[in-house]
Amino acid sequence: MTPTTTCAARLRIALNRDMTSPMAVHITVRDVPEAVRDELADRAARANKSMQVYLRDELERPAARPSIDQWLEQVRGRVGRSGTHKSTEDILRHLDAVRGVRGRD
Repeated sequence: MTPTTTCAARLRIALNRDMTSPMAVHITVRDVPEAVRDELADRAARANKSMQVYLRDELERPAARPSIDQWLEQVRGRVGRSGTHKSTEDILRHLDAVRGVRGRD
């Protein structure tokens, strides 16, 4: 920025920076037992992370994967598209045969 940059131009630059960067969301969790807080602080310290970074990483991990319900829906969709269906008993019988186990009948 040059010394002649106007105040309005500086404000536009600042606003554009804010609009292009991801917005941080603040989450507050109340009524956390002290023992839980202490354990999380210990884990953060062992990972050489601040509590904030440790908890953010822990929140990002499950959010990056599908939920159990989403995963089951995906699996059911693949089974439906493939047109194959095996009963639980068929699957267990096959596993037993592969493992050399007898007597499932």
